Amino acid sequence: MEKDPRFQLLKIGELAVLAGVSVKALRVYEKKKVIKPVEVDEETGYRYYSADQLKQVEALLELQDMGFSLNEISKLLSGKCSRDEMVELFELKETNLKEIIWKTESKINELNDLKAKMTEGKEADKIKEMDDEERAWYLAKLIKVSEENVRQLLSDVLWL
Repeated sequence: MEKDPRFQLLKIGELAVLAGVSVKALRVYEKKKVIKPVEVDEETGYRYYSADQLKQVEALLELQDMGFSLNEISKLLSGKCSRDEMVELFELKETNLKEIIWKTESKINELNDLKAKMTEGKEADKIKEMDDEERAWYLAKLIKVSEENVRQLLSDVLWL
């Protein structure tokens, strides 16, 4: 008696558990044509995946953690990406990550400057006596505000 090949395949729920993702996520990956089941039972609609596809899901999750979109991941995992295109994608992602680091370091420096101003003088007492609008303008004045983040900063300050 020959073994049914489906016993060697994983159901969508089994793959989800092994990969640490939700079934819904696997369906999204399928819809975006990133990870497709090797078989779909036409009668039941059950999706079956090979054990090798666990590695694909793990790669997808790692690439997502690096900031790649599902479209970019699909291109990378499909094998349809040339070496030059891959290098270009990686360099672009590296530049984006370096920019995030730079912006984060800048925000940390601004926070440290603000903290120093609050602890060195009577800034904290002044802020307590202000109304929300005065406090927002005062904090905005203390912080090095760039044109790009002024709207976000004021929004954040008003919700203190």
